Order: sequence, then C-alpha cells, then structure tokens
Amino acid sequence: MVFISVIIAAHNAGKTLTQTLESLISAIDTAYPEVEVIILNDSSDDNTQRIIEANASRLPGLITQEVVFKNIGQVRNYAVLLAKGQYITMLDSDDLLKPGSLRDASAFLKQHQPDMLLTHLLEIRDMAKITDDWNGFSPISLTSPEAIRRFLIHKDFQAHLIGQFIHRDLYQKAPIPPLICYEDFAVFPSMLVEARKIFFQREGHYYYIKRQSSLSSTLDAHKISHLVACTLSMETVFPEKFQPLINCHWLDIYTNHKSYLNPLQLDEVKRRVLSLYTLGFFFSKDVRFSYKKRAIKALWKK
Repeated sequence: MVFISVIIAAHNAGKTLTQTLESLISAIDTAYPEVEVIILNDSSDDNTQRIIEANASRLPGLITQEVVFKNIGQVRNYAVLLAKGQYITMLDSDDLLKPGSLRDASAFLKQHQPDMLLTHLLEIRDMAKITDDWNGFSPISLTSPEAIRRFLIHKDFQAHLIGQFIHRDLYQKAPIPPLICYEDFAVFPSMLVEARKIFFQREGHYYYIKRQSSLSSTLDAHKISHLVACTLSMETVFPEKFQPLINCHWLDIYTNHKSYLNPLQLDEVKRRVLSLYTLGFFFSKDVRFSYKKRAIKALWKK
C-alpha cells in the first residue's frame, strides 16, 4: 500500500535526471511498495523521456506522463491529484537524496503521523562536497507558531516543497497555483497555519544543487512580481505578531530586487520598508541584528 508519493517535475533534464533517479532508488531502498514515484515530463525536447523509460523497470509502480503545461505549478498540482500516498514530497529533477532517507522517512511518518515533517535542505554548489552520510530521522516537535517563526527567520527551512513531507490533506486545502515560480511560496505559509503536528529535522537528507541556471540566478521582473504577490499573501495568512519578521522579507525584496519592481510595486514595497522603523522591530529578539543594521543603512541612504 502506497504511503509516500514522490513527485518529480522534469523539463529538459537530460543532463541530471539519471543521477537524480539513482539517488532516489537508493533513498527508497527497501521501502517499496510503500513509496510511489510520479514523474511528469513537461514539454521536454531532449532525452528526458528516454531516461524515464530506461529506469521505469527499476521504479515499481512508476506513474509517468508527458504533459505540455510549460508551468511548474500546474505540473505539481496535477501530480498531487494523481498521488495515492498519505504523504507527498517533491524531488527536483536535478537534485539528490541521501541513501535510505525515504525508507527512514516512511518509518518515522508511520509511527508519528504528523501533518508536516520539515527538513533542512543542504544547498550545494560544489558537487565534491556531497557525501552519503546519513543518521536517520530524529526530528524535534514544533507548534504551528514555532514553525512559522522559524520559517520567517529564514534559516531552518524556507518556502520549499522539495525535501518536505506534507500530508495530502494540506495539499487539498491549499492547491498549488499555476505559477511559473514561487508556487511553493504561494501555499507553504497557509500549510504552516493549518498544520497542528509538525516535526523539524535539522540533519538534511536532500541535496539542493544550486546551478547557474537556477531560479535565483535567472531572476526577472515577472518572477519578482510573483515574489511580491506571495509576500503580500503571507501578510494576510500569518497572525499580526509576526509582522516584524515579515518586514524582514520586504527588506530583502527592497535591497535585493528593487531594480525589477515596477513603480506601483516599488511604492508598495517602500511603504512596508518604512514600517520597519518601529520600536517593535528594533527590539524584537527574533529579528536578526543583520536586518536591523540593513534597515538603518537603508534609512540613512534615503
């Protein structure tokens, strides 16, 4: 019986998908048939489909389709509808998992039945630093407010669906929108609010490979408009007490992406940056000193 559904959205992944699938097979280990794999090949014009077909026999019960959505949000949401697992996790077609990690995740999830098992992604730019070291899952328990706080501080985990184990009920309450980027940011905050039983794993099992062609390396005005919209939505989802930490995200947008904003967006972001200058922000123990320093520097420049 399927317990975990692993979703892979692939687009022109010919250079990386073989290695990703090798790591996936090693991560599942003896957990078949508790783990199903869903691979959607979206509009590829390279050898992605041939790689999927070549590995199909090694992935019992593989669900795969060629689709022409040209939209990561639409691909992921469609895959969620196909999934039969109680828990859903995402794996990008150019990332890697540690051996035995999905086997161990299945055992932990069965025993504790959380709404979310969140993990710290291992961001990698140097492939030589990748190892197979893995000690299993021994996460800590978090309340929803604690998880929101850690998410907003932006250190333990971010708005990623990759590497996270999320109960399918939360996906049903927060369907992934048809965005070309930040589709995970669009739903992650509401999932944190809805979740009542959350665990966080500090030791990472997921290698998030940062490549030259990654989203963070190829930003444009259209993508930043999605970032602004998702941050606005986050303000309405999280309780008011988290506003000082949300304001840190506005400061990030203002200082890092100001050149991509249109005049209306720039005015919107500026208004929120100005709201930083309160005693609540500067005396907040949760706001890192680096943000307080940047806020003062931004005011000084202004």
